[in-house]
Amino acid sequence: MTFLDTQNLPVGHHIVTELVDAFKDGELLYLIKTSDVAIFLRKEVWKVGNYLDEDEPGYSLEQFILPLNAIPWLVDVIENRFWKKPGQGGAPVDVLHYGHIFNDEDLEVRFTPNCLKEFESGVTITNYSRPHGRLKFSRFAIPYYTLKEKRLLEAMKSV
Repeated sequence: MTFLDTQNLPVGHHIVTELVDAFKDGELLYLIKTSDVAIFLRKEVWKVGNYLDEDEPGYSLEQFILPLNAIPWLVDVIENRFWKKPGQGGAPVDVLHYGHIFNDEDLEVRFTPNCLKEFESGVTITNYSRPHGRLKFSRFAIPYYTLKEKRLLEAMKSV
């Protein structure tokens, strides 16, 4: 996979937000958009002996791409299904994921009780139409802390 260089983005790519992520010192999270896709890019500080590759000097990268027109749906599922109780119109207690197809890309968003850290709730977004490495799909985890306190959800609403 070819990762975006946030210091030298291709024409038509715009950084919506850059934030220091919640759980690891120096970790950065970007939301980048083009006219037709949204890209989440996480930069994790790389250390010698780390099992991850050094994809960029000093960082291991994780990149996730989905259709731009899926972002409002994603925001709606998080805010109105996962964050609300069933009596308030939220998801029934036994519903842990929602799926939808956008531009022929099969997406799923799933509640994740241990999202990047034990006991930290969040969501995992899966794109079954974009392989990653040896996997036939790609996925990206976002803790609720990042969505709320770091204001990633607000940035997502702005696209």
